Amino acid sequence: MSDFIVISLLMSRQCFSPRRVWRWLLRFRHRRGYGIQSPFAFSFVTGVVYERGAYYAYAPLSRHARREGTVLREKDDRLLLRLANASRAAWMLVAGPVAPLSLSYLQAGRRCACRQVREASAAALEEALQGREAPGLIYAAPGTALDEVVRAVLPRAAEHTMLVLAGIYASQAGREAWRRLKADSRVRVTFDLYDFGIAFFWKRLNKQDYIVNYF
Repeated sequence: MSDFIVISLLMSRQCFSPRRVWRWLLRFRHRRGYGIQSPFAFSFVTGVVYERGAYYAYAPLSRHARREGTVLREKDDRLLLRLANASRAAWMLVAGPVAPLSLSYLQAGRRCACRQVREASAAALEEALQGREAPGLIYAAPGTALDEVVRAVLPRAAEHTMLVLAGIYASQAGREAWRRLKADSRVRVTFDLYDFGIAFFWKRLNKQDYIVNYF
């Protein structure tokens, strides 16, 4: 299918706003791992972000979404499931007012202990992390004060931690928190999906920031 046909189809779908389509065009060269040299980054983008396999939990969770409604797009909730699955977390920490359906997707991806801190202040998150092994996955839901999450998580993240921030461009404070996170030397690789920012702390990885055309 030609790029022109793809763009025409995107523009014809009323559920896609002109702003989202414009963002897709601006990030066009960053789609599907094109130009990524790192084996780790390429595998993550193609095998997790763009993975199209039919996970067993998709169908029942999709039916639940139609009955109860959802906050995120179904595509975003399914990404959360895949991220949780890829993290292999022994336990997960969820910050902020996450929607029940999104929480269900996370838990379907990784059936492990999941602690939720709804009032995601730095102090509350520090208390949740204190005295425990660092979680394999930390997810900050839409509307969470990302600067508070970054402040609490950075000193306590381990090499195996995957940090997922929703809404990194939703506010000036969120953009600044994302910028500080990328610049921190403890963060090795970040993926900017626009709707989500994802950070890894593995010391063996070369420091790199990737833009991903996640539509």
